[in-house]
Amino acid sequence: MRVVIVGGGMAGLVLARGLLARGLEPVVLERQGPGATIPGPIMLPFQAYDALSDVGVLDAVRARGRDIPPHRDGLPVAIGVGRQELVDLLREGVTTRWRHEVRALVRAGDRVAGLRVAAPDGERTIESDLVVGADGAHSAVRSLAGIPATVRACDTASLGFRSPRPLAEPFHLEFLSDGRQIMVMGWSGGTAGSWQIDRMPGGADEARAPGLEAFRERFAALLPQAADAVSDLTDAGDLLYREATEVACERWWVPGVVLIGEALHAMNPEAGIGSGLGMGDALALAVAIAGNRDDPDAACADYERWRRPAIAPYLAVGSRGVRVDTGRPRRPEEDWPPRG
Repeated sequence: MRVVIVGGGMAGLVLARGLLARGLEPVVLERQGPGATIPGPIMLPFQAYDALSDVGVLDAVRARGRDIPPHRDGLPVAIGVGRQELVDLLREGVTTRWRHEVRALVRAGDRVAGLRVAAPDGERTIESDLVVGADGAHSAVRSLAGIPATVRACDTASLGFRSPRPLAEPFHLEFLSDGRQIMVMGWSGGTAGSWQIDRMPGGADEARAPGLEAFRERFAALLPQAADAVSDLTDAGDLLYREATEVACERWWVPGVVLIGEALHAMNPEAGIGSGLGMGDALALAVAIAGNRDDPDAACADYERWRRPAIAPYLAVGSRGVRVDTGRPRRPEEDWPPRG
């Protein structure tokens, strides 16, 4: 089966490695160039472990990251690791066609039989039996294939920081009065912190406007374990504001095209499981393709049949399901921007 994976991120690379291990040779297309890097860490959840173990990198990921307890059967609940370190591990052995951007899908009757791409040396057509959209929440493949999706902005955003100062313990998290989270995590680059706040209409500029001193004071008051790390911040530009998009698709595939990861189901990062679910999708699809090498539709049907029940509880609960009602009255330091 000729498989073309659009998107060389975590889910796409897990799929590529899973197919290579099963004797198939997929084509991986990546819009970015080979020199592009992904800054900062990821809190890699346990939902990713089966996939990472299947492609042979789980032990290496743990060696490069920091385990986040509690442990279960010898494994941590999550791993704090650099995003680029993880992607570099997954890229080993995978041939990627860089700076390839999908412009159109090529159809043969009611099937997608390839795609038209813009490459550094011009446009070309790549024939396929199955195109995999692993290209994120704003998936071009999903749009070109005409797969309906509910796409909406998350109501929360993240205001955080990165500090080179190591964290004594690998992880600290507190739930605020509204159930949202504030946390710090250790990784190989030091400490990363994140505070779930309301989405700012003015974006990063509005989120940073109260200034660095106000942020340091409030973050440390809410999470004292982070006091030393936030003291390292020297400029409001050190504050990292992130907005996210939620995606839900009732349809998972059409003849010749299938979706995985955030192209199929992007959740508010407040839930902390998106990357793990995407890698789980990739593993399920790799197994389905290997079991139906001459029938891409049967592979997609098996993938959906196996994977939809695993994803459904997470989508039903959503990010609000991870909030914990503390029953405490709201404290003034929880407000951002500060009031008064």
